[in-house]
Amino acid sequence: MECKKFTFKEKLSETRFLDDLDFNEEFKIYVDCPTSGGKSYYILNYLKEREIKAVFVVDTINLAKQLSAQYQIPYYTADHREDFNSSLIITIQHHIPKFESRETVIIDEAHTLVTQIGWKGSTIEEVMTSLEFYKRIIFLSGTPVTSDDNIFKGMQVLKARKEIPDKRELGFVPYKDLAGGIIELCLFARRNNKIPVISLLDKSTLLPEVIEELKKRGIERIAAINSETKVIKKEGQKVEEEDKLIVKDMGAESEGDKTDYLSQLVNECRIDAEVIFTTYTQGYSLLGKNYFLVIAPGKNRHTYVDIVQMMNRFREDTSVTSLILTNATWVKEEDSGIYNFPSIFDFLKDQLTTGAKKRMEELVKITKSTRKLKRQLKLQANEFDQYINVTREIDHQGIAFSAFKKINYTIYEQLHRMNKVLQYYNITLCNSGLESKLVLDCDNEENKENNNDNNKIDHDMKKQETLKAIDLFYKSKQHETTTFMGKEYSHPVLGVKIDKDSLQYTVERTYKELLTLGLQDEEIRELQEQHLHNTKKMNQVIACKKIRHSTDPTLITFRTLLLSEFKVGERLTGDEITERMNKLLVRNRMEKMLHNNAVQYFRLLFHTKEYNNHGRSYEIIETF
Repeated sequence: MECKKFTFKEKLSETRFLDDLDFNEEFKIYVDCPTSGGKSYYILNYLKEREIKAVFVVDTINLAKQLSAQYQIPYYTADHREDFNSSLIITIQHHIPKFESRETVIIDEAHTLVTQIGWKGSTIEEVMTSLEFYKRIIFLSGTPVTSDDNIFKGMQVLKARKEIPDKRELGFVPYKDLAGGIIELCLFARRNNKIPVISLLDKSTLLPEVIEELKKRGIERIAAINSETKVIKKEGQKVEEEDKLIVKDMGAESEGDKTDYLSQLVNECRIDAEVIFTTYTQGYSLLGKNYFLVIAPGKNRHTYVDIVQMMNRFREDTSVTSLILTNATWVKEEDSGIYNFPSIFDFLKDQLTTGAKKRMEELVKITKSTRKLKRQLKLQANEFDQYINVTREIDHQGIAFSAFKKINYTIYEQLHRMNKVLQYYNITLCNSGLESKLVLDCDNEENKENNNDNNKIDHDMKKQETLKAIDLFYKSKQHETTTFMGKEYSHPVLGVKIDKDSLQYTVERTYKELLTLGLQDEEIRELQEQHLHNTKKMNQVIACKKIRHSTDPTLITFRTLLLSEFKVGERLTGDEITERMNKLLVRNRMEKMLHNNAVQYFRLLFHTKEYNNHGRSYEIIETF
């Protein structure tokens, strides 16, 4: 991959690299330039002045509208189609296929084509397919992440950097309770006459608790930035989905008292609140020197891209140290991990690609038809099966996403690793000298009792919904015979119609997975009714059924090893089970399990009796 390097003082336009491109010929380039380097400014003005027919693609509808107003260039969304034929137009990823005839596309925040596969994979696949039909592609990103997909092959990389780069600091803050840590840092920021901006990706669980606590402390003007997917369906047209930013006033009690924070953000790049929460990491900017960023990785942890993108939302005062709440330790001794970022990313990709290719060769030998291959891949019996398509192609996008996830997991193991990664983006991780000891008083006996009651109610409701969905699924499979004009016809029982929501899809998916293993409907239904309301347990049950019944050579070997290692009559502790299970997994070139998972799998595979005297142990009553 050819790489050209440029430097500039203030803006990317100083490089004039677009003058070297022939917009009558095919080309593919990836522009690696820090946020606030003026990528949009240079490219949009260049295309507009030269009347080049192109489509400029951004993250959200709001950003499309903002750039449209700023540069006087039309935008296109499902609700705003009148400028479709404009020579230069701004839109979002969902609409890329509509503009293929323009032959020139510019994709802002291009790293999302890999980093967001986990939650918008189908949209990204449509985008990647459509890009095959564009003759000229310009990718833009301040945090580039690419795959070995054909779309990224043969492209030229332009790496543009400021002569004197903006350097920033991120201070880590240990905490006892994440919600308590957020509250304390909000108060710390306000004492320093700053507006705290809390980047919190756990919007559904932690956010309500923290907002309620802030209100108790007299903070009323609270804004929350989030994204939502808008589904648009017009008669005779395909269903369309669009991502847009929303900004809610979380402090006002009535609709009439609510502040239009969204207009402030879109029109002025500011939000006049006392505290701002954001669950979205890009597609907007907050301008001004009175904002103070706090990154709060909870259940959903920030990737290194999220961290860099969030810090780049604040462009006007790079001297202020942002903060991240984390209990990870700095440890460095004898660590030979990351720390040659970003080349480690390519190393991980190559490892996974090699494994997937080797697995493909094995599958070609044992599956002579597409149907057999399809069935084998459904079993997911091998760790590399997830990267292989029925068309016998390697899923390079999936491999890149896995490599990306591995790096993000690693940076939270040791903070010096996070520092190594962030330094590549001119961000230094340091000890802030702060520590949060506040624990919110939400664990008293009354609250515990209420939480237990609520959890039981939620559990029971979910189980009832699941049982109804299972019952409906099996009813839809029932057929009856009718006679018409002397011929018999078989059709589903009348009156049973399924609207396939996520729960119905789960019922159908788990049914098909277990059916391919040779289980009968009656047994499958029993397993679903017992476990489907608990996703983790259901997945474990399916995995164990694959171990017991799969025809995959890897699992057949593992099955044989299990039966030779564990004998009827043995009585084992959890630690002994974990040690033996992991020994067999390593021997069979499979991933190790954590203690709880290993014991759970053991109990699902073997019929056991549990003993609790002098520590918990399990006796094997029957093997499989």
